[in-house]
Amino acid sequence: MKITLEEALAIFEKYGIDVPITFARDIHLFNKRLNKEIRIFQGMMFSSEYYENLRELGVEEIEVTFTELLFAKLVSLFPQKYRLPFGVKSFIEFDKYLNDIEDANRLTKRKRYLISATEIVSKGHTLLRYGESIDIKRWNEIKVYIDRKTQIPYYPSERGILLVTLSNASDPDYLQKFFLHSEAVALFVEKANRLNFALSNDFYPDTDVFTATKEDEAFYKYSENNIRLVVIVDKDIDQRYKSLLAKLKTYDRYCRISAIKNISPGTEEEILRSVKKSYLSDLFIEAR
Repeated sequence: MKITLEEALAIFEKYGIDVPITFARDIHLFNKRLNKEIRIFQGMMFSSEYYENLRELGVEEIEVTFTELLFAKLVSLFPQKYRLPFGVKSFIEFDKYLNDIEDANRLTKRKRYLISATEIVSKGHTLLRYGESIDIKRWNEIKVYIDRKTQIPYYPSERGILLVTLSNASDPDYLQKFFLHSEAVALFVEKANRLNFALSNDFYPDTDVFTATKEDEAFYKYSENNIRLVVIVDKDIDQRYKSLLAKLKTYDRYCRISAIKNISPGTEEEILRSVKKSYLSDLFIEAR
C-alpha cells in the first residue's frame, strides 16, 4: 500500500519497531548535495533516517507492505483517510455481491463498485491493492488466483448522507425549516458522536454529512459525491420534494431515501436507528 512519508514517520515515532513499516519496493535515488546514492531495498524497515533522506530528495509517498497491524494504526492516527472497513465478505459472498452490483449497474446511471480495504498477495504478486476499485471485470481477472477461504474487507463506492431541506427566505415557514435542518445536522455530526453512534464502520461525521437547500444542489451533490443516502428533513413533503425524488429515481432507481419530519430529545436515538437501517440497505437486492 502507499502511504505518505509523514504518515510513516508518525507511525514510527509513536510505535517504533512494534509496528513494522517495510518497504515494498526498491528505491534508488541520488543525493547531489551529498554526492551519494540513496539505496533502499524491498524488505527493509522504515526509520527516521530514511525519512530525512527521502524528504530531502522530494519523496512524498512510499510503497509499504500492507499488514493488519499497520492498517489499524493508520486508522487510529488518520481516521478521515484510513477508515475501518464497511464490512467483510467471504470469497463466495464477495463474488455474489459484485454480480448483484453488476446487474444493478445495467439498470441505472449510477455505477456502483467496491473498494478494497486490504491487500491480497499470491506467490509474491500483489493481486489486489488497498484502495483499489473493484468492479466485476476486475474481479473476474483476479479471482481465479485467490484462495476461496479468503475473507475480503471492503468499502462500498457510496458513502455519506445528504440532508435535504428545500427552502428559501420567502417561505412563510422558513425559520422552522432552518431550525429543523440545523437540528438534523447537529444530530448526525455532534450528538451521534456523544452517543457513540455510527451509521457504518467507515462513516466519519465530520466529512460524510452533506447538506442541500435547493433541488439542483441536492441532485448535484448526490451524483457528484456518490452519496449513499438522501434524507429529506421537513415536516411537509410537498411537490418540490416529489420533483427532486423523481429526478433522483430517474438517475438512480436504487437511490436510498429516508425522511425526518421532526426531532425531539425523546426521538433522537429512534431517528438514528431508522436512518442507519436505510443507510445499510441495498435496494438493488431487496427490490428483486
